[in-house]
This record gives sequence, structure tokens and C-alpha cells, in this order.
Amino acid sequence: MQRKILFVDDEASLRRTMTLGLSQRGYDTEPCENGVCALKKLDSYMKNNINLDAIVVDIRLPDIDGIKLAKIIKFKYPGIPIILITGYADRYNQEEIRDLRVHAFLEKPFTPDELTEQFVQILKNRPVQEETAAIVEGKVEAKSESAYMLLKLEEKANFFETYRTLYYMKDVLYCDATKGDYDLFLLVQSDSMENLKEICENQIKKVKGIQSIDFLEVGRPLLDDSTTSIIQVVEDALSDESKIRNMGHRVCSYLLMEVEREKLDEIYPTLRLDENVIFCDYTTGKYNLVLFVTGAYFDEIDRFIQEKIVNMNGVLKVKKYPVVNLFEM
Repeated sequence: MQRKILFVDDEASLRRTMTLGLSQRGYDTEPCENGVCALKKLDSYMKNNINLDAIVVDIRLPDIDGIKLAKIIKFKYPGIPIILITGYADRYNQEEIRDLRVHAFLEKPFTPDELTEQFVQILKNRPVQEETAAIVEGKVEAKSESAYMLLKLEEKANFFETYRTLYYMKDVLYCDATKGDYDLFLLVQSDSMENLKEICENQIKKVKGIQSIDFLEVGRPLLDDSTTSIIQVVEDALSDESKIRNMGHRVCSYLLMEVEREKLDEIYPTLRLDENVIFCDYTTGKYNLVLFVTGAYFDEIDRFIQEKIVNMNGVLKVKKYPVVNLFEM
């Protein structure tokens, strides 16, 4: 499972650079532009029983002084490691910073690799913690985790044989043939992310004909309470009209999207509640969102992408993968 990091800095370009850079190094990074945003996000993490592995805090923030913010965090969430960052180290009381007993102190500019080194040291020296779990009448609530596995097949692979093997494999919910630089999309489910990675390594990768796999963890996006409530109310109200995956007489495509994390509150609910969208999953890895969309014909899906998605503020990239119905070939 990817490590989760909260990155608090008022410089938008640094937030983008670090979010992207850390993501490429296996860290799921939640950016915040100020102290109030950070405290709200922290509260959401705790309410949703989501473990946070570290918090990076800029000393100079527009609302709350970073040192004061670090004191608040250490008081309310004493178990979360803190890294302080600044471009003005000579202006601050070094003794006060030492008294905070933060886990690291970095001067700007620094690279994602340098920040990653600090995380590695923190995690190496940190006691192993039990995973957060919901407790119901003294029992751990069973969890179900999902992941997309995007497959490229070898040029000489027997496509139908590989497809058939994966289609009927245990734990595979969906196996779709697609056009594009991925040949197959798999949605796989198990009781833990560790099991999903084991299935990927020890079962999926050993199927004859597979060249490579990109693994995308499906998670819960960290949205503010009002956005979460709106989504829930709409879905409850329309439960009798709930969207189901039905490819009969319609065409379907997967969309892989990269979006700015700070725009997720606007983009995710808009797409999830759209009538053309069957599934909208938040993922960590190469892409933020995986959509399964449908239309009467592919031109309708193209128009949906151009008119609804491309112009959304915060959308960085959209790639379309039309689904091929092999049983009709």
C-alpha cells in the first residue's frame, strides 16, 4: 500500500512538483495550501480511519505560523511524524525548532529524492503500528480492497488464450480487452492490498503472454465533509436508478485521467454523478482517476470527453481506451 503524506506549503508550483515527484516514488501525497486546510484534511483522515505516515509543513504559511501549526499537530496527533521545511532558515529560532522535536528539518530548495530519503529514515526508525480498523462489537470489520491492473501483452501472445485465462481467474471482477497501449484492463478484488499485490506478482504475471502490468490501487479520495454528503444524498435519492454495467446495445471506454489533487473536490463528484459515467474510481499510481463510460456510439463518448472533461479546471491528461467485445468478434 502506498504511504500517505500531507504536504503543507503555500507555493502552488512546489506542491505540484512534490505531489508528482513523490507519487512516482510510491507516496500518495495530499497537498494543502495553508494551515487551516491541513487541519481540516487531518480531521478527515482521522474520521475516515486513514493512516497518515508523515506531514511536511512549511514554516512560513499565509494563515498559521508553521511552527505553531506543528505544535498543534503534535498536541492533537502525537504519533504522526513531522518534517519542517523553509527557505528562510536563518530567520528562525533554531532552539525553538529543536524543542519541537520534529523528525526532520529541510532547507529549500530540495528535490523529491531528498524528501524521500527523510521518509525512509522516519519509517525505518518508527515502531510498527497496527493498521487502523473499524471495530464493531469487539470484532474487526472485514475490508475489501480493489486494484486495476493494466496489461500489455507480448506481440506473439495468443490473445484469446490469455484473455480467457484471466477472465475466469478467481478474484478478477472484470477483464476487458481494449484498444490502445494497454491490451487488457483487469479489476481485481481481495481482502487486503497486500493480497492484491501478491495476486499480481504470483498469479497474473505468470499467465503466458503478459509483457508488463501497471498496478493502480483503488482508494477513497479525501473530500471535505460537504462534498461527501452531497454525493451520498444524490446516490441515496437515485438508488432505484442506480447505474449498472451493461454493454448491451452500447459502446464503452475506460478513461485514465491525471488531475491536480487540489481540484479533486470539484472534479471527482462532477464525474462520478454524470449519467455517462458507470464507474469513477480514485486511484494511486500513474493516474488519479479511472472512469468507465458508456454511450450509444463512440462519437458520443468522444464528445463527452471534449465538452465535459478536457475543459475542466485541473484536468492534466485524459487517455481513452475503447472496450472491445471479444465475444462478438
